[in-house]
This record gives sequence, C-alpha cells and structure tokens, in this order.
Amino acid sequence: MQSFIVRYLPYIIAGLAITVIMVGAYVSVGPIQSAAPKAGWGTDPVTITFASAAGQGSAIDSFTCDPSTTNVMLVAHASTVNIALTIAPPSFTSCSSTPDTVTLTATCVVPAAQCVGTYQGLVQIRNPANYYGNIPANLKVTIVVT
Repeated sequence: MQSFIVRYLPYIIAGLAITVIMVGAYVSVGPIQSAAPKAGWGTDPVTITFASAAGQGSAIDSFTCDPSTTNVMLVAHASTVNIALTIAPPSFTSCSSTPDTVTLTATCVVPAAQCVGTYQGLVQIRNPANYYGNIPANLKVTIVVT
C-alpha cells in the first residue's frame, strides 16, 4: 500500500499551484484596486424644487476625488421621461481634493400639469481612463415639482 503523501501527491501539487496563482494575482491587482479614486459630494442627496409653471429648477453642488484623477465626465439620469436632468459643466480635466462646482438643472419635458410629482435622479462620475468605469459614490437627486 502506498503512503498517504505519495498517493495524494498530484492533488497536493495542484492545490499548491492554485494557491500560488491566487496569491500572485492578489498581490499584482490588490494595491491597484485600493488606489482607485472615490468621490465625495458637498450635499448628498441634493433636492431640486420648482413650480411646474416655471418649467425648470436648479441646484448647485460640488464634488472631490481622493486620490486625484484626470479627465472625468459627469452623467445625469432622471427616473422618468417627464423630466430631463442635466449637469454643467459635463466634464473636468482633473478631480482632486479641491471641490469642483456643478449646476444641476431639472426641466419639465411634458405639459406643466403632467409634470407635477416627485422624481429621483442620479449623477455618476465617469473616468474614461478606467474604461469608462464609474467613480464611487453617485449623487442622489430628488426632484420635486409642485
């Protein structure tokens, strides 16, 4: 009868090889993931309130990134087709610990009577250098049309 080690040697070698590969992958990617930028918003969530007869309303907010990154784009989405949510300016050449100020504008795209209600929106910060990945955290927007 073969000894225990000789009998299971192929399995032990395979297990050790997989362990070495996993540790190597973590060591090469782990520090990169922990250095990925994160965003902070001055006011989160932000609320935009306006009368339906006015047709639109705005709010100002700011954001920062840590660590700094370059070439960021901002994308705004509303939860309904009744409202268009836009952000200006839509991009920045850099994002750092110095706050960048943006203006959010919600506009009714249907007749005023159909626009009344409370809606949600979202602003995402994207980094094209990171394959258009989003930089956490997203800004939540509440839109109240009276």
